[in-house]
Amino acid sequence: MTNNCQIARTSKGLGRTLTDPLRLAGRSSSLPDGNTIGYKILFPVDFSSRSVLAAQHVKMWSEHFGAVLNALHIVDNPGYGSRAVAWRTADLELFCQYQFGEDAARAVVLAGSRADALESFVNRERIDLVMLPRNHRSLIDRLFGDSIAAILLERCRASVWMTEHLKEDQAVTVNHVLCAMHFKQDTMLDAQHIRILKTVRQLALTFEADVTFLQVAGNAKSDESWCAEGTKAGSHSWLAQAQDILGGPIRLLKRPGNVISGIRDAAGQIGADLVVVGRMRPEAISFGRQSRILKIDHAVRCPVLSVW
Repeated sequence: MTNNCQIARTSKGLGRTLTDPLRLAGRSSSLPDGNTIGYKILFPVDFSSRSVLAAQHVKMWSEHFGAVLNALHIVDNPGYGSRAVAWRTADLELFCQYQFGEDAARAVVLAGSRADALESFVNRERIDLVMLPRNHRSLIDRLFGDSIAAILLERCRASVWMTEHLKEDQAVTVNHVLCAMHFKQDTMLDAQHIRILKTVRQLALTFEADVTFLQVAGNAKSDESWCAEGTKAGSHSWLAQAQDILGGPIRLLKRPGNVISGIRDAAGQIGADLVVVGRMRPEAISFGRQSRILKIDHAVRCPVLSVW
């Protein structure tokens, strides 16, 4: 069962109640300034076809945010030596010029372990967003070690954009954003909620996107009274925070059942072209703590943005 719960809010000075689903683009005057000066994007490049396909997404995000764009390639075989770094630097500069334009991106080539070099670069350069196209990994592959995406999700505070669904004819847009939330009385989770809400506000302002929030209950029981009572543990404070930060009414869906399938189905229902999620907390007991985010990326047909 799917519930639509729209929050009515009286617009100050207008004397009327707004009950339309949130479209922040038309309500920018009610929101804090969406300033993105100094925003930094990192695009790891391995010169594969997925890097080429992802480049159009990276270009769109970089242009919309007015971001400083860093393209990074890592030579992970120490036997190649400095000459390999020089060759790859020339290759990366040409790639950036072709994909992004003259002087639109900073090309950096490092030697070393891919995971360690990426983590070090993200933290040293204070990267805000890592845009990481990736391949799906089988269970056998995962048993031999975490993917680069999982390592970045675990170790870095930067937001991570990822997708394993890239096609040549794919539309490069952010018009409909689905944001999956988890409600629980937890101070650390509240802090994450605020970071997610601020990120969603910025996305809506920057891309003029519609936003839909989602809660998946994690069981198959229906809850017809949910809109009136909420989850009581954390939803009421979240709703207040959401309206305060976003400055308007919100569209909130609830689905019972499995989290991943719930997000997949809701994304399909609203035609989402971006799904926003948080991170698994450090105290979570799980094999491959960030694996659920990778599973969400595998299940949905659009990019996923994970906010720390």
